[in-house]
Amino acid sequence: GRQASRQSSLSAPGVAVGRRSWLAMSEEEATFPRPARTTTDVGCSCLFIGVVGGMVALSVAAFFQGDVKRLTHGRDYHGSLCGIDAVVKDKPFLYYCGAPSPTGWQGAFPKHLNFKSMSCVSECPQNESMKVGCLLHANVEPQMLPGATSNNITYVSTLDVEVTQSVAYQRSYPTEIHLGSYCVPNRTLNYNLYSKVVEGPLKAVSQFNGAVSSIMSAWLVILGAAVLAAVLGFVFLHLLKSYAGLILYITLWIGTIMTFFISLYFLVGIFFDPVNETGLYQKSSPIFYLCVGAECRFMSAIVGLVVLAIAVCMLFQTLNENIDESIGVIAAAVDCILGDGSGLTFKLQPILQALGATVLICALCIGFAFIASVTRIEHNLMSMNGVYVQDQTFAKSLEAKEVRDWYWAIALKFYFFGAIWLMLTFVSICQYVISYVVCEWFFVESEMVDNPHNSALSEPLKQAIQNRGKRVDGVRVKGVDKVQGTRAGYIERGPNGKVLVVPLGEKGPGGRDFIRFDEKVTHKSLPFLAVQRGIMSCLFHHLGTVAMGSLFSLITSPFRGLSEMIKAFMGSPSRGDLQSGFDEDDRTTRGLILAGMGLLTIFLDEVFGRYSKNMYIDVVLRSSSFSVASADAHDFIADSGGAIALLHGSMGTYEVVGVVFITAICTVASSVALTSIPAYNDEKSAYFVSNPAIMTVLAGALSMLISAAFMSLFNMAADSLLYVFAWARQEHAGHMRKYTPSPMMHLLGRELEEKPALALQANARGRFTRFSHAATKYKDVVMSTMARGKTSPSEERPLLSGGLSTFR
Repeated sequence: GRQASRQSSLSAPGVAVGRRSWLAMSEEEATFPRPARTTTDVGCSCLFIGVVGGMVALSVAAFFQGDVKRLTHGRDYHGSLCGIDAVVKDKPFLYYCGAPSPTGWQGAFPKHLNFKSMSCVSECPQNESMKVGCLLHANVEPQMLPGATSNNITYVSTLDVEVTQSVAYQRSYPTEIHLGSYCVPNRTLNYNLYSKVVEGPLKAVSQFNGAVSSIMSAWLVILGAAVLAAVLGFVFLHLLKSYAGLILYITLWIGTIMTFFISLYFLVGIFFDPVNETGLYQKSSPIFYLCVGAECRFMSAIVGLVVLAIAVCMLFQTLNENIDESIGVIAAAVDCILGDGSGLTFKLQPILQALGATVLICALCIGFAFIASVTRIEHNLMSMNGVYVQDQTFAKSLEAKEVRDWYWAIALKFYFFGAIWLMLTFVSICQYVISYVVCEWFFVESEMVDNPHNSALSEPLKQAIQNRGKRVDGVRVKGVDKVQGTRAGYIERGPNGKVLVVPLGEKGPGGRDFIRFDEKVTHKSLPFLAVQRGIMSCLFHHLGTVAMGSLFSLITSPFRGLSEMIKAFMGSPSRGDLQSGFDEDDRTTRGLILAGMGLLTIFLDEVFGRYSKNMYIDVVLRSSSFSVASADAHDFIADSGGAIALLHGSMGTYEVVGVVFITAICTVASSVALTSIPAYNDEKSAYFVSNPAIMTVLAGALSMLISAAFMSLFNMAADSLLYVFAWARQEHAGHMRKYTPSPMMHLLGRELEEKPALALQANARGRFTRFSHAATKYKDVVMSTMARGKTSPSEERPLLSGGLSTFR
């Protein structure tokens, strides 16, 4: 199977066997040279380039045929843009006429509005004194005429249809200006008609116009949120270098608490009146801005419950998270990202990634707006037997309709799909480049330098650190660190005789059993133009693979997320050994249910877990196609066993929590600025923000984009280091000590030369064998338990008489 093929690819130094590797060992060179790559998934690459090219062509065509003003200005019944077209240049406001009613009006307002009869007016009426020209409903009078003879033609029967449509003056009703271009019924005097207009024809344009105008006023706050997110990202990474345990512990809890508060914020929305648009909560909630009426309460409940479920998962994950395991990986990742040899490469990468994503999103939104604005005015609305009555020079249809041709409707959907795919591919390219640069950094031969944090050490302690003395187990030391139970000590010969040296750990959160200290540490310098080589490698050789992987990653992400949520609730490890050890003596209801949930996570991981970002690391190292990378990457980590399988992916939780933490701070700061600075709240101010809630959401979204770039950097770097370590151990085991950095040597020193034998024994099965084996055992235990419940009267509740078991 796959394991056998992987074993056959092992080669001696300087020899390449089978599939070419990204880095082939050479005794003569200090680093691993890069062989010529083969282009993978050419078909998908051509398809992706074709989609992007089609999007560009559509945007150019729409630029000349469309006009975004069509999206922000109203049209009257004749198709003229109010305040834009020449005939209505002096009438910038759109007014909705009242619908004729047999019972007349109700006070100063019509009982209903005719949304097909819209007129441009010079100002919004404040009372009933203005006369507005309104289009009336067409009056159709068909009449059958008797047969007749005319011009030697005998007519058997004739259908005479008389269509009459008129524009008549109608008295106005009290209105107010909405979004600067629309006259809507005065909400104070008649909220019913007001809501029908705002919820109906103006709902989409209201949100779009309000967002555009607010962005023009609140851009400084949005920019400030972006800068704050970048600063916090830098601070977070630098603090991890020195205080990883404390920072992770604090952010886990703060992120969890923030998520709970966010869920409560949305849930309390069901108690507020959606009709009252002036309330503090209604003005601050983005849901109350995007929705109207009872829909506000419903969506608040849905969003609140979803966020609450995420908060509960984060709570369980925080309670069960062992920070000790992750500190070593973080130290290795930070050494790569922030080490002196890396220069500014990794420091600038998240900024450039966030900047590129922001520019790309803006460009895509502009293109989408132009394509959406490609419409035409249809005057030929009168037809007989499917044949339209054409306009004449002496008479034209009074009513016009804005329509979008079917091919532009398809183009709009095509562009939307392409925009999503392009954004996903951009993120995947960034992940690929990070993995590429990390692998190049790893395969730079280490230079031993003095530890910058060096201090005077006693000779016994030096020998203990080097594990040279006689080991003594069962030593107990209490009250000096967080380690409980027994630990190992070393008997060393000191200046005045033998001494017992017992290594101690750190106190408080994140304390480790033993803090390694070396007088000499490794130093690596990132190869020149590593980032540029990674970008060129991706674009010219693996663009199709990355593009296909981005789509599959998006499609399968809900299932992978479900697996992680189940693991968080169960409190079981989300990483590590995939072998399912099922305790057949555990026959409690809770135990069997948890075991069944564990079985479900195994299935989800086996089927969907392989389509994660790990496949890009395999593409970097093996120059593999999408199908090969997705199949190999998942099983390769499981087969590696030991600390590799345990720690790989362990940064995912901290990435999510870090993003939530930074985004929450920036969002709150933006909300405070928009609601407390007078210029943003004064309607007479040039900087008035009509929709502070949406601007807060936009600032939060941009902050999330930037913080995700920083957090994914150390997550991707950590996983790449673990993956390349396992790969190099397999392909070039004899040269590992020259290339393994000190933090990884501390973390994986015992697995440096060969992977744990247990990993090979546990996972030597096929793709679904582990799941099938676990499912069979689970079924047998459940069936036997049920049978025992029927045949053994002494066991009244056989499903409740045991301990707890889970699948791992």
